[in-house]
Amino acid sequence: MDAMGMGLCVTFIALIRLPSLKVSTLLLTGLLLYDVFWVFFSSYIFTTNVMVKVATRPAENPMNVVARRLQLGGAMRDAPKLSLPAKLVFPSMHHQGHFSMLGLGDIVMPGLLLCFVLRYDAYKKATLVCQMGQVPGPRSMGSRLTYFHCSLLGYFLGLLTATVSAEVFKAAQPALLYLVPFTLLPLLTMAYVKGDLRRMWSEPFIAPNGKSGADFDV
Repeated sequence: MDAMGMGLCVTFIALIRLPSLKVSTLLLTGLLLYDVFWVFFSSYIFTTNVMVKVATRPAENPMNVVARRLQLGGAMRDAPKLSLPAKLVFPSMHHQGHFSMLGLGDIVMPGLLLCFVLRYDAYKKATLVCQMGQVPGPRSMGSRLTYFHCSLLGYFLGLLTATVSAEVFKAAQPALLYLVPFTLLPLLTMAYVKGDLRRMWSEPFIAPNGKSGADFDV
């Protein structure tokens, strides 16, 4: 299930591309509010933590259902239940037999942002090459902290904070509560300092000569 989940994440990130930082910000902020509501506040309305219950409740194995319908016995009737919805499961470091879960959305949605900034870094490099007429040396590009490096570091720190919080509070934590601020806020700050925020926010891949952004896709 973990291998299938990772494959789905890679496929989704490879196929879906966010057009601008504005769309990325609105999408991640909306999902953050959605995640926080269902983890922290759903129990006040539905008398149970809906997100945790859905994520931890095993699903019926289709082989088991078919075996009962056709009145078959043996191994098919005793097929194990499936761990659905799809998620990544990690053994807990402090509690034997317990597992930590990471939803695929907590990987895909920040991953789409990382893919966007990686494309923008490639766009800036291509624009510089067109303007200078030569490939920039390692000191001019490689020594700088790119938007991708900033967001990737933020994702790592956000995921680490979410893991520590789950272990400290002994309760389910919405990963996006930590991932979104740690990835989005440093990126917005860095773009503002570098003067790229306005372009990244609306039309990041429009070149001065009117070329389409598709020419700079990676």
